[in-house]
Amino acid sequence: MEKTGKEKDFAFFPYDANHEKAIKLSFSGNIKLHNSDKKGIILGVKGTSKDGNTKFIRIFSQTGVLFKGDDKFTGDITWSELGGKKSLIGWLNDKGEILSGYANNPKGTVAGASKDEKFTF
Repeated sequence: MEKTGKEKDFAFFPYDANHEKAIKLSFSGNIKLHNSDKKGIILGVKGTSKDGNTKFIRIFSQTGVLFKGDDKFTGDITWSELGGKKSLIGWLNDKGEILSGYANNPKGTVAGASKDEKFTF
């Protein structure tokens, strides 16, 4: 079958302890944000070096949130590796196991421009 439409920008798979790339979260917490009195969310994963001599916790920051609607998930993510803030939209596959979707520029913005800028036609 030939693929049609745009390729998905992201995909989430169920946790599989037997898969070598699977990551199971071990810890979660807060961190004070730079130049703000607000706190961000950080996630931690237990790890061990390849030689087995060093144990560590790998820390990840939460950069976005998805909310479940009637038939899809929507939210946003702010991550420099994606080009700043993006609007997310996703949906489950037929089996309800894989969540995938698109990361789009937020409505009312042009790539690289702030929401407050005005454009003339």
